[in-house]
Amino acid sequence: MTVKIHDRADEFRIELNGRFSGDVVDDVASAWKDALADVTARRLTVDISRLTGYDAAGRKLLRDMCQHGTQIAAGNPVALSFLHEISAPERRGPVLVQKPSEPQPVPEEKLLSAFWRARAAGAK
Repeated sequence: MTVKIHDRADEFRIELNGRFSGDVVDDVASAWKDALADVTARRLTVDISRLTGYDAAGRKLLRDMCQHGTQIAAGNPVALSFLHEISAPERRGPVLVQKPSEPQPVPEEKLLSAFWRARAAGAK
């Protein structure tokens, strides 16, 4: 994992290259929090274009960054799929899927009345 930090007057940019996991997550979190504490108004960007994956802690930090308003730069389809994962609403608990109900038998008198209505309308 390689991390490049560009600390400019108009932008604080973190570029992630490789798998975002382990101690690197803590280092990036610390740098990001320091940039947030800076009172100068500048853009915060995390570039995940060269990201190859992340562990749970890496995913959580990227998600926190995204939810906080940090811009996420994703310059290829793989990075876009990571961006989709970290920016999608988090699901809580199991998804409830309702079993389709069994078709209920139609009473014979309703079948007969439908037959006679159709017959009276001219259907054969």
